[in-house]
Amino acid sequence: MANTRFCVGDLGLLDLVVIKAICYFECDFSFGEFRGHQSVSKMFLILVAALALVIPSVVEGSCEDDLVDCKKGPLDIAFVVDSSSSIWQMNFTKALWFVEDFVERFEIGPQNVRVSFVTYGDKVNEDLAFDFDTYTNKKALKNVISNTEYRGGSRTETGAAIAYMLDRQIPKARQGVRKVAIVLTDGNSQDGDRTKSEAARAVSSGLEVFAIGVGRDISEQELRNIASDSKHVFNVASYTSLPDIVARLLFETCNIRPEPDCQYDPVDISFVIDSSVSIGEDNFTLGLEFIKEFVDDFQINPSSARVASVMFGDRVYSESAIPFDRYTNKKDLQDAILRLEWKHGARTETGLGIDYMVKNFLPNVRPNIANLAIVITDGQSQSKPKTAAAAANAKSKGFTMIAVGVGYDGTTIDIGELQTIADRPDFVLIANDYSKLNLIKDKLIKTACLGIAISATAKQAPFYAQKNKPRN
Repeated sequence: MANTRFCVGDLGLLDLVVIKAICYFECDFSFGEFRGHQSVSKMFLILVAALALVIPSVVEGSCEDDLVDCKKGPLDIAFVVDSSSSIWQMNFTKALWFVEDFVERFEIGPQNVRVSFVTYGDKVNEDLAFDFDTYTNKKALKNVISNTEYRGGSRTETGAAIAYMLDRQIPKARQGVRKVAIVLTDGNSQDGDRTKSEAARAVSSGLEVFAIGVGRDISEQELRNIASDSKHVFNVASYTSLPDIVARLLFETCNIRPEPDCQYDPVDISFVIDSSVSIGEDNFTLGLEFIKEFVDDFQINPSSARVASVMFGDRVYSESAIPFDRYTNKKDLQDAILRLEWKHGARTETGLGIDYMVKNFLPNVRPNIANLAIVITDGQSQSKPKTAAAAANAKSKGFTMIAVGVGYDGTTIDIGELQTIADRPDFVLIANDYSKLNLIKDKLIKTACLGIAISATAKQAPFYAQKNKPRN
């Protein structure tokens, strides 16, 4: 045991053997198969762990070696805890014990692991919430958690609580630091659509979201809608069973690797930009600033990254289009982007914008080069079938598609339509309004890096992932 390396330290023996059993299964074991049979699952894991403990080579393999050393951080963890009336005071206290137990495993400090916290019922308990920089030592942090007041509440407004966490607390998280949100609830939310939309927005911002459901009154689907990954879903029979998942939650939390800064080149990137009337001039300007900041992460020159753009509304504004070969350095390109004018088109003809990109930009895409397209829109398109057909055509011609939606699902944007535009569901990013686009910038960079890598691999093109590449 002396040579065992694990990221959280100070675990009990039972936690350690559970972790080793998880590693024995190469990180793929799921407690879900044993839902409702926690004692059976724990006993089974202990038996497997016994084998791991007597055969060191089993547990010193790649799974455990791949764990990120997260005891000291840096890591920012946001807790969103249900405090509605269905829980009762005794169970709420057990939920707080669970949070305290989890926090105990980390080194709390301004340069290490930091924690934010909010509870909710029929409303968000803003007066009880605290931010990442409020408590910077473990004793004070655990003390305020343990003394959190139980408020009750006749409804379960999970969506509102996630929105509060995302809009009020996450902006105070550290740049470039891994960010984790843990949502703990015992019931289906009052507005499932809003919960799904806010959770999608959280994931789009770069958060790794864990969903913990307690009891049988919450659906597995809602937990999956909240979580950023299927392995981030936990369901326990009662609040008394929460300690049973601490080890697994620690493992999954610490197994999240910070994605490196990356720039792939060469690459051709096309922007298809909504300029319809619903956006407004101020918001349109914020959108251009967002694109400018995105471009700043790439080397712009004829042999590295090139950028083209076209705007659409009730028609394609071809007179304002920027082809790949017009600007060959970053400053000129960024200045040109900021000079684009809002066209206030009466409709949202997304399909026309995508069709223009294929017809006019594709002939100038460099052969055997990664080819990425980013569609930014604040509304549902005028003709969803035409948009779907245009996106399918673009993909068939070699464009790797990313969709950025600005607004709320079901009211202004349609996540289903955005998923039709994008190559895959995780290539859809959501910001509730244009002022929140900055929250998804890092996520867009990471998604673009993945998309470029996929495109380059499909074309058998040369590409290079480099950290801290000098910028021109």
